Amino acid sequence: MIPTGMHGVGSELGGEMATRTFDPLFDPAIVEEPHAYYAQLRESDPVHRIEGTDAYLVTRPQLIRQVVGDPSLYSSRTSEFLGLTETGTPAMRSPAFNTPDDETLAVLATADPPDHTRQRKVLSRVLSTATINAREDEFRSLIDGALNKPLQQGRVEWMSDIAEPLPMVMVSRLLGLPDSDVAALKEQGYASVEQIGGFVPEDRRAVLLDKMMELGPVIEGFAVARASDHPNPATLIGVCATAVRNGYLDEMEALGILGLILSAGGESTTSLLGTGVRILAEQPELQDRLRQQTDLIAAFVEETCRVEPPFRGHYRRVVTDTTLGGVELPSGSRLVLVWPAANRDLEGCNQPEQIDVDRPNPRQHLGFGWGIHLCIGAPLARLEARVTFEQLLARTSSFSVEASPDALRHHRSLMVRRLVELPLTLQPR
Repeated sequence: MIPTGMHGVGSELGGEMATRTFDPLFDPAIVEEPHAYYAQLRESDPVHRIEGTDAYLVTRPQLIRQVVGDPSLYSSRTSEFLGLTETGTPAMRSPAFNTPDDETLAVLATADPPDHTRQRKVLSRVLSTATINAREDEFRSLIDGALNKPLQQGRVEWMSDIAEPLPMVMVSRLLGLPDSDVAALKEQGYASVEQIGGFVPEDRRAVLLDKMMELGPVIEGFAVARASDHPNPATLIGVCATAVRNGYLDEMEALGILGLILSAGGESTTSLLGTGVRILAEQPELQDRLRQQTDLIAAFVEETCRVEPPFRGHYRRVVTDTTLGGVELPSGSRLVLVWPAANRDLEGCNQPEQIDVDRPNPRQHLGFGWGIHLCIGAPLARLEARVTFEQLLARTSSFSVEASPDALRHHRSLMVRRLVELPLTLQPR
């Protein structure tokens, strides 16, 4: 049975340890390794209320699909996220602005049809599978260049040297900005992700908000595109500027979309690259098999995303009183669609805890979301992950985790699944 009440755990809010009592979701040990807790919820409490809040964790895939499939009842338009207050109690918190949902800017992941459909259409040409795949050689050259020095040295800190900077280079180029802006863009994007992680003290929230508002390169690039008679149609800034000129978007929508691309675009691939390489480093037999059967690397990307999705959940707001999975949900309550829990549902696949590159229909998972809100950046994340794994495997005879696996940690967040560091020993071919 799942824990029915609350756990007493240490909270590090404000930099001081204090004993608090709250839902197991916030237990640092469960934040780090949540899958046993998710499994208990799936079995016994698939629509689980976080005590002290109006938020519910939804962990079964059929229930998640029911929610996603009915945006009129379960709205994506919500600006609040689960987090701990300064007193160490759980609550729904606004990441930045204390304004009602109906008055906040809604873009892409937080928008409903028809606005969501209209916004997504603006980006579809630049982020389509065909357009992204046409940039494969560009990314392959990028990853090869980044691997040269680590292969000479025989080691690499994978996260800081490869997984974090390279995806943001591609995001910057897709936006239409120079590589020299990557460091600033990365800092701004990570501030947005940290802001919604659930464990940010009030003084840190103010710092992060300032960073989020410093979209200097994006705003400057957008201003240049708006002043141009012919904004570049091959860039995200260009297509957004054109959409504003044509009355298809307003300026705040365009900037909101570009900000979201900045925060989510790098995060998805960074987390995926960290998880996938860790799995390979800890499973030398799988490494060897993928070196011999490179056509299975694409399936490995899907399995990595299934067992450890880059984002741990997305939110919905209940529009009117309803019932889900036998649980009564009042109007205004929030749902957290827990992708990693649903992806390991026993009804969905055999041995769901295991990586299986021979699994039929490998894309039948919720690691990139589902339905109308399927991640618009999924083609980019898939390409970058596949090419990275291909080149790392091709240029090494083996690689392993340099530190004890028990020493590896993820960033403390309810929203993302990104390793803090991943030191590797490399044996070049």
